Amino acid sequence: MRVTQIMINNQFLQNLHKNNRSVETIQGQIASGKLHDKVSSNPGATLKSLSHKSDLAKLEQYQKNAQDGIDWSLAMDDALDDVTGVMQRVRELALQGSNDTFSPVDRKNIAIEMRSLLNQAGTIANTRFGNGYLFSGTDIEGQPFSNGALQPVSAEGMKWQIGKGLNAEVKVSADSVFGHTEGGRDLFQMMTDLADKLEIGGNSENFLSEIDGHLDNVLAQRATVGSSQKLLEQASSRLEQAHFLTEKMLTELEGTDIAKAFTELSLQESAIKASLSAGAKMMQLSLADFLR
Repeated sequence: MRVTQIMINNQFLQNLHKNNRSVETIQGQIASGKLHDKVSSNPGATLKSLSHKSDLAKLEQYQKNAQDGIDWSLAMDDALDDVTGVMQRVRELALQGSNDTFSPVDRKNIAIEMRSLLNQAGTIANTRFGNGYLFSGTDIEGQPFSNGALQPVSAEGMKWQIGKGLNAEVKVSADSVFGHTEGGRDLFQMMTDLADKLEIGGNSENFLSEIDGHLDNVLAQRATVGSSQKLLEQASSRLEQAHFLTEKMLTELEGTDIAKAFTELSLQESAIKASLSAGAKMMQLSLADFLR
């Protein structure tokens, strides 16, 4: 087949257009920071990218859930710390009321503080967190303490999904803290009966073992919350690591290696300059040049 000058010129122009398109593609990758601007550029890589993005969305939700659980645990521990303080003071007053040197008048004065502690415990039970009551379990709108007594609220603990099929549950609520019974009485009923006893000048010695039982229960509930908080913090740390690794894979899959792209751009630009220089000399040939 005879190769003509027109064929040479056309081939030159095709190669030049190819180089220009490569430069345009690389410039787009640098400007957007992405290797592929549309699905058709690399369907396989795009599908992997979509899968990673879906995983990232799930991990972010799990991270939020874990953080919500940590925040709830911190608030619950603070509230239980306040309950512990109240119960320790209740025990001190009950111990004083059991002293035979205290007169009926002294015990009536103790009863006044005991009523105040009862109200304080009720205020703690009604602690609000977020959009609901902290101690109401899943029934966040139910008020645990009202009219001087514990009210029926959900006994279910709070639960947070921190992974596929993995939940962190804390079974601590008004029922487990204030509804725990010693001698057949929950915490509020015990405090009410103790205050009544002291108001009539009675000896409070018989209440000491009940108070100790309630105090031990509050401490046990704090231990449960602390254990769950540690679990949530560990889960949050693992989720953060998983999020980092998934984000890294996504970047490697669809992100532009800027240094490599600039090197490739420089090579393509050099190739275009060389092609233009060679083409300029080649296209200057005339019929006279071939006849010589």
